[in-house]
Amino acid sequence: MAFLRHAAVAVLASLPALSVHAGAWGEGAFDNDAAQDFLSECARSSDPAVVSQAIELALAASFVDADDGAAAVAAAEVIAGALGSSGSAPRTRVVPCLAAAPREQVRALAPRAVQAVERVGDPAVSELAQQWAEEKPNRWSVVLRQLAARLRR
Repeated sequence: MAFLRHAAVAVLASLPALSVHAGAWGEGAFDNDAAQDFLSECARSSDPAVVSQAIELALAASFVDADDGAAAVAAAEVIAGALGSSGSAPRTRVVPCLAAAPREQVRALAPRAVQAVERVGDPAVSELAQQWAEEKPNRWSVVLRQLAARLRR
């Protein structure tokens, strides 16, 4: 199964519109290897710190590398999903790491998640934003803006 997934990623990554980096196959929050790794970690834990750490890492770095940026975007999507405002994330995939957290605690993560998403979308401080800026046309920045808007609700 893993072989098929990696083969599919390799084929999709070679397409011109999706060639941002080998680990990405789409513009969605979970459409890359780093986000999938984050989701796996989230699924193995019932600790909301998994989510907040991904957010804080993107906020604390002087320059956000692509994998940390992708994990922060995935964490923000997990928060949005837990708050009932999912976009590309089915709720069943995002519940484990936030399932035991009170809604108020999850809601308190949202403002920092918005900041992280905005930072990841800034090419001046984000490798991921720089990579996506090289790909024309794409909707990645639109996806980030929509995620930030859902987190603000």
